[in-house]
Amino acid sequence: MADDTAEADDERATELATLAAIYPELVLDSTDPYSASIHIPVEPIQPLAILFPAAVDGVGLQSGALTPPASDEAQIVDSTEKEGHASSQQDISALELATAIAQDEHLLSHLPPLHLRISLPNGYPTQKPPVFHLETSSPWLPEGILKELREAGHCIWEDMGRDQVVYSYMDHLREAAETAFGLIGEPKRFLEVPQNLKLALMDFDLKAKRAKFEAETFECGVCIEPKKGANCHRLLLCGHVFCVECLQDCFNSCITEGDVGSVKCMAARCDDHPSKDDPTLDPSELLQIPLSHDQVQRYIKLKRKKKYEADPTTIYCPRTWCQGPARTNDSSKAEESAKPGEAPVHRKIFDPNDRDTIPPPADRLAICSDCSFAFCIVCKASWHGEYFHCLPRVAAEMSEEERASEEYMKLHSTPCPTCLARCQKSMGCNHMICFKCNSHFCYLCSAWLIPDNPYQHFNNEKSACYMRLWELEAGDGGEGVGIGFGGGINGEGGFGGFESDSDDDEDDFDDSDDDDDDDIVNEGLGIRRVAVPHAPEIRVAVRVPIPPPPPPPQRNRGGGARGRGRGRH
Repeated sequence: MADDTAEADDERATELATLAAIYPELVLDSTDPYSASIHIPVEPIQPLAILFPAAVDGVGLQSGALTPPASDEAQIVDSTEKEGHASSQQDISALELATAIAQDEHLLSHLPPLHLRISLPNGYPTQKPPVFHLETSSPWLPEGILKELREAGHCIWEDMGRDQVVYSYMDHLREAAETAFGLIGEPKRFLEVPQNLKLALMDFDLKAKRAKFEAETFECGVCIEPKKGANCHRLLLCGHVFCVECLQDCFNSCITEGDVGSVKCMAARCDDHPSKDDPTLDPSELLQIPLSHDQVQRYIKLKRKKKYEADPTTIYCPRTWCQGPARTNDSSKAEESAKPGEAPVHRKIFDPNDRDTIPPPADRLAICSDCSFAFCIVCKASWHGEYFHCLPRVAAEMSEEERASEEYMKLHSTPCPTCLARCQKSMGCNHMICFKCNSHFCYLCSAWLIPDNPYQHFNNEKSACYMRLWELEAGDGGEGVGIGFGGGINGEGGFGGFESDSDDDEDDFDDSDDDDDDDIVNEGLGIRRVAVPHAPEIRVAVRVPIPPPPPPPQRNRGGGARGRGRGRH
């Protein structure tokens, strides 16, 4: 009898020793030679949908029932069951319930592991089954699933003829974890977890992904050298991987030079499949790379500056020592009325010479975002209330600096025909792409160009910009620029710096054959610059047909290029 007991004891010890050799992470109990514990990782083959329902007016959203949750345990929810209980909802509507749930749904690839404790009693395996104790570090898995997993151990022991089943049971748990315990492949089912566990689960998923990433080897797309993930960074927007050294060198250089638009993925073909309207990196991601706090602060300030400069409706503080961007009631209303994911519709550009663009008294208040100075956007004086009659400042009241700035903008910049954001070309051809709305246009006349064939505008003999693709190749704004050219777009439908000869010229235009309009390439509202290299004093009249309508407004409202632009060719 003693020999049989010793043989059984050896059989239990042998099984645990074999498992320890297969799974090095198995921990044997020093106080009990026939007990052990192990952590079973939960890494589904597909990300698992996790819902963190929030309370609405003190009512917990748990399994479709509008009652406070009785415990912190997670629950599995079937959306078809939720639909069946729609009639019982009294406190909130079904739409509010669906909105509350959809707003807090996350896909997680790594969840806290299962903690399995194994105990082999006397009489195992022929007489008694093993004892399995299963739990999770946090109650994210419903108790019903844990109970089914525990009972599965006894069933496997019976199915295998009461033989050694510890390895088979552990393998069963791993397979169940890979399928997310039967939730993968069920589009109408998801795992609902209490809101108080959200931070812990998302933090665990992030750390697990980072640990897996650091253990892998990647080839940097810039230096083309294999490096460990610990020395690399995966961009959150597109998933491309670069080494930290290359990212720091590139982004520090771009931020120092003020080219914040280039702080984006450095992959050659990443722009072919953009996943976001603004491809630039988020400041929080720059800190993860990491970049210094000073550089990130400069990056934030430059992006903010370019955003306001790209908006032609931006109002600036009249204080000469401040001149920061100001917030208005009209702009706040536009942002609030904008739909999610779409840019707000801006108000009309305020023109002191056009009474139609003068805002009503209720929308004239502006508050500087830098110095908090409240002023009127019409008269530029400190805020005087809605019932005070004021008039726009005339040219004589403008400072010399303001007049010089306005003249420079007219002479050395061109507005986008779609969003009216002004740009100044630094080099290249006259085919421009707006950095704010991606519209194609001509830098000389501000005409909207067909994206599929933008050079037709420069190759048509009837176009005023015929064979002028490479004028101002060295950029606009240097010495001598403007000599022999018309200057900016003056007035409404003016001819770039030259006055129209008289009404006779207009009559000549009206008497022309209307059939020629079909052959003329559409041009902008005014020819921006008309080249007269040998006789600048001669006035040149150019026919300016109505420009084509711009394309529908695009969603991407990235940083504009009022300061600098580049010709595209």
